[in-house]
Amino acid sequence: MASTESTSQPLLIVFARALQAGRVKTRLIPDFGEEGALTLYRLLLTRTIAAACGFPGRVQLWLDQADTELQALAQHHGWSCHLQQGEDLGEKMAQALNSGLAQADQVLLVGSDCAVLDQEYFEQALQALDKAPVVFGPSEDGGYVLIGSSRQALWHPQRFRDVRFGGEQALADSIACFVGERVVCLPILWDVDTRDDVIRAQSCGLLPVLQGTE
Repeated sequence: MASTESTSQPLLIVFARALQAGRVKTRLIPDFGEEGALTLYRLLLTRTIAAACGFPGRVQLWLDQADTELQALAQHHGWSCHLQQGEDLGEKMAQALNSGLAQADQVLLVGSDCAVLDQEYFEQALQALDKAPVVFGPSEDGGYVLIGSSRQALWHPQRFRDVRFGGEQALADSIACFVGERVVCLPILWDVDTRDDVIRAQSCGLLPVLQGTE
């Protein structure tokens, strides 16, 4: 049984991919090559890790497969490291949230593609969970950069069975999975998936200009 101390602190789960060229930021590979896409992913993950360091609670790093560098990074920050479980993204998120809510009263889950996540956004999400059992952080492309919950019973593996992830319907489909439940949506952010997104992040000073990205 989880202790009162463990459940009183919110939990942030960061989803990340193993650092392998050709497997990360694949939509950027045509413009930047496999190594360039990996470099950009590392930069985005570094920003996400920096934001997570300011989270007012515990943090866990969840990987799609084992990666000694990222496991060492988690250890360096005093975070636990886990492997994502499930057949697709929906199952992986649902299972991670279910696991997290066995340990904490409020759990947020984020990916590693949003360069503008910050402490204020985390605080808004936690405040939303005081009023509703589910919170989303929408992204401009129709997906979302954050999901959070305060009710473990919602998270069975098939919760997101019919969600069309990776497209402009992802958020709408996900919200539709919670008929009868109150859902809060935070202000819209944006993530980095395309060359235009990279240029935007560079122009905002969120990513450095690399060779081949001018």
